[in-house]
Amino acid sequence: MKLSEAIDVLSKTYQSLDAVALGLQVDAKEVQAALAKAKPDTAEFVALTVLAKYNPSIQETKTKEIINDNTDQFK
Repeated sequence: MKLSEAIDVLSKTYQSLDAVALGLQVDAKEVQAALAKAKPDTAEFVALTVLAKYNPSIQETKTKEIINDNTDQFK
């Protein structure tokens, strides 16, 4: 679905924004870019915030290397 269509749907609904946003699949990167440009306290900002909640962008996670330094217990 186009982001502009999703924003339009959320802006006009009388239902729960969370419930409606669950069914709207949009590009997460596009949502993040639009949210960064949106003015707070607007319907667009609120819609984008809810869409971002249910379409999170995938971020790289760093894993920690686990070092077993309990070798002295086997001496």
